[in-house]
Amino acid sequence: MKAFHLIICLGIVAVLIWLNRIDAGNAVTMYGGLSWISWASIGIVVFGICVLILANDSARAFGFFRSKDTQALPPPDIRVLTGSELRELNLDKYRGPAYPHPIIFPERCIGCQACVDACPHDVLAIVDGVAAAVAPDLCMEDTACQAECPVNPKACIVINTTKEVRSLPTPTRDGASFETNVPGCYIIGDVSGVPLIKNAVKEGADVISRIAADLQSAQPEPKADLDVAIIGIGPGGASAASAASDAGLRYVGIEQGKTLSTIDLYPKGKYIFFKPDTKDWSGGIPVLGLGLSKAKYGGGEPDDDQPIIDTLGAEMTDLVHAEASLLNRQLEEKIPAALRDELSPKLAEKLEKELKKRIVAFVRSKGSNDWTSNYRTHFVPAKDELLTAYKAEITDQLQTKIPGDQRENILDIWLGTLDEKGVTINEEESCKAVKRAEDGDYFVIETERGNEKSPQTYKARRVIIAIGLRGAPNKLRLPNEDLKVSIDGREEQKVIYGLSNPMDFKGKHLIVVGGGNVAVEAAVDLIAVRDGASITPRKPEEMNKVTVLVRDYLAPTVKFGNKFQLYQCAEDGLLDLHFGVGIREMTESEVVIENVTTKEVVATIRNHYIFALIGGERPNRFLESIGITIK
Repeated sequence: MKAFHLIICLGIVAVLIWLNRIDAGNAVTMYGGLSWISWASIGIVVFGICVLILANDSARAFGFFRSKDTQALPPPDIRVLTGSELRELNLDKYRGPAYPHPIIFPERCIGCQACVDACPHDVLAIVDGVAAAVAPDLCMEDTACQAECPVNPKACIVINTTKEVRSLPTPTRDGASFETNVPGCYIIGDVSGVPLIKNAVKEGADVISRIAADLQSAQPEPKADLDVAIIGIGPGGASAASAASDAGLRYVGIEQGKTLSTIDLYPKGKYIFFKPDTKDWSGGIPVLGLGLSKAKYGGGEPDDDQPIIDTLGAEMTDLVHAEASLLNRQLEEKIPAALRDELSPKLAEKLEKELKKRIVAFVRSKGSNDWTSNYRTHFVPAKDELLTAYKAEITDQLQTKIPGDQRENILDIWLGTLDEKGVTINEEESCKAVKRAEDGDYFVIETERGNEKSPQTYKARRVIIAIGLRGAPNKLRLPNEDLKVSIDGREEQKVIYGLSNPMDFKGKHLIVVGGGNVAVEAAVDLIAVRDGASITPRKPEEMNKVTVLVRDYLAPTVKFGNKFQLYQCAEDGLLDLHFGVGIREMTESEVVIENVTTKEVVATIRNHYIFALIGGERPNRFLESIGITIK
C-alpha cells in the first residue's frame, strides 16, 4: 500500500468518527452507528475519490502507451497531391475519393500503356491517347502502375496510400534535351527508362537535331575526329545514325552485336506493335512499306461497302486505279530499291482499298440510297479537291500511323533504308569505356572489335548512349551451366539465353525458366503458331514437350494477353506450368527440379534444352563509369 492510499483510509476513518459524534446528539434513527444522511455523504465522497483515482490512473496509462507508440511507429506518411501537382492539374483542392487510387497527369503521359498493363484490377485504360483512371474504386493499392510508369516525373501516381513505391532506378537525364548530368553525353531509348520503339526512333532524330544545333554555336575542337559517337544501334541508335548522316555530321555507330539486334532477337514471325497508337511516327528510319499485310488489316473492303462498289462499277474503280497508280509511283520511291518489286503491288492494293473506302463513305453520307446519283451529283464535281485530300490523308497514314508489322518486314525495311543511305555501322564492336577529355570539349571512346578484340579509340565531341536495358544475361547459377550436349549430330549449349526462331525446335523436351513477358511468349511460341493475337497448337510432329518453371509468381508487368495464352495452354495440357519451383541439377538428358522453399525434389524431367529467360544485368555499372548518376 502506498502512502497516498494510507492517507485516504485514515481520512475516511476520521470522517466516520466525526459523523458518529454528530449523529449521537440528534434524535434520528441510526444504522450501524450513523444516520442515512451520513451514509449517503460517505458514499458520495468515496465515489468522488474513486473517480479521481480512475481518471489519474487512466491518464497515466494512456500517456505511457502514447509515448511508446510514438517511439516505435511514427505516424504514417500518406501520399497526397502537392501544391505544384494541384496547379499542374488546374485544381485549387483535390475533391476526389479519400481511398487509395491512381491520378494521371495528362501533360506528362506518353500513352505507352505501361500503367494499364501493370494494373491487375483494370483500374486504368487509354482514353484519347492518354491513361485515365476509369474505375478508381477498384484500386487495391497495388502501386505497380506508378512503378512501371517510364516518364520522369511520373505521369501516374497513387495517392492516399502509405505504401512506398519502388521504381526501377533510371539514369539522370533532362527530358527535353536528353542530356545526362555529364555535359555532352546523351541517353535515348530503352536505357533511359522508356521502353518504346516509336519513342526511341523519335528521340534518335531529335537528339541529333539538338547536337547539330549545339555544335554550330560551340567553339571548334581540333582534337576531336568525330562530331558524335553513337553507342548501341537498336531502333534509337539506328535513327540517330541515319539522322546524323542526313545532317552531314561526322559520326561513328558502335554496336556490340548486329545492327537492330533488339528487333532481330524477337522470335521469327512475331508481330511487333508501335506504341503508343496516338503518337505519329517520326525519326530517322521510316515505316512506309510496313503494315501492308492483309492479315493484319483485315484484307479487302468491309462487307457493307462492297454493294456500293459493285453498283458504281468501272466508273469508280477505273478512277481509283488511275489515282492509286500515280500515288504508288510517288511513294514507292521512298521504299528501299531492293524491296520495291515485292512491296509495290501490296502498296498499290492498299492505296486502292483506302481510296475506295473514303469514296464510299462520302457517297453514303449524302443520305440517298441512289449510290450512282450520289456519286455523279456530289462526288464527280468535287473529285479533284476530294481526291487530293484523300491522297494526302492516306500518305500521312502510311508514313506516320502504322500500328506495327512482323519482325522480318521491319528488319527488311529498316536495314534496307540504312544500306541505301550509306549509313555505316561498326558491328561486333564492344564499347569498353567513355571518358570525358581533360584537355578539351570532347570524349575518348575505347572499344574492342571482333573476336580478336582489337582495341580501337575514337575522339568525338558528343556521345549518344542508345544501348538496351539488358546487358549480360542472368545465369541459373548451376555448377555445370556451360554444359554442351550432342543433339541431332550437333554439339550445342544446353542452356540457352534467348529464343530467336521457335521453329528450330521440334519434337524436343524443353524447359523454360522465367516469369516475365519474354519467358511466357517463348513458352507459347514453342508449342503454338501465332496469327496476330490468336494462337494455334502446332502439328503433332512439330510439338515440343514444354515445362515452364516460375520461381515465385509471374511478374506484375506480364501482359494480360500473355497470361491468358499461358494459362490456356496449361489448361489444355499443351505445357506443364510450375510455380515455386527451380532447377536443382542437370545432366545431358535430364533435369532435377526442386521446391525453392523446402528444397525437396519435385521431379526428374527428361530434357534436351533449357531456356533461361530471367532477364539480364542492367548496364548501370557502365553508365556510372561514365559519370552518369542512377536514381
